[in-house]
Amino acid sequence: MVRPDSPHNYPGTLGNRPVAVSFHAAAHYVSLRLLEGYIPNEKIKLVSFGSPRKRFEAMMNGEADACVVMEPWISLGEKLGCKSLAEGHYLGAENASDDMDPETFAAINRAVGRAIDMFNADKRKYLHYMIDEPSFAEVAARYGGISPEDFHLPRLRYTKDTYYSPEIVEDTYNWMVRWGLLSETACTADLVDNRVAAPAPADD
Repeated sequence: MVRPDSPHNYPGTLGNRPVAVSFHAAAHYVSLRLLEGYIPNEKIKLVSFGSPRKRFEAMMNGEADACVVMEPWISLGEKLGCKSLAEGHYLGAENASDDMDPETFAAINRAVGRAIDMFNADKRKYLHYMIDEPSFAEVAARYGGISPEDFHLPRLRYTKDTYYSPEIVEDTYNWMVRWGLLSETACTADLVDNRVAAPAPADD
């Protein structure tokens, strides 16, 4: 995403220009995926600004030419006239320590699954949780705020956990090694646990 007055209108002009991300997080990986098809790797200039708020503000105040953010920052930017140069969706993962017992892990995932069902049944009903988040609300208030009607609902895609195929694991591993994000000595079998949470029982 870039400012309304930005000269950039597609990703190919961002070579050697600072793009605000958060290193070793979704914004980092998605930005590499989006930009590598337009710009030689050596011209991709990512700068770590941390939180979505800091990335958005860096873009708005000119510290960075572009920022990589998720909702609700995208909707706020669009309401302000900012331009989206590219969009990508990332696959999240549930993380748990080795000492978390299987029952607790399964219960957490069942709760997440129920939340996904509730959200997908009526997305606008729950968007206030994004809008009311204190860090976002403080910034949005400076620009007149946003409402659930400002969101492009098809952008919000929440799905339940699925199995990672060996091909997906291998492709992702090789991509991360190529970018220097993972050591070649790492073993995918040690990094990916393909447990899928048991489905939530039907309501009585």
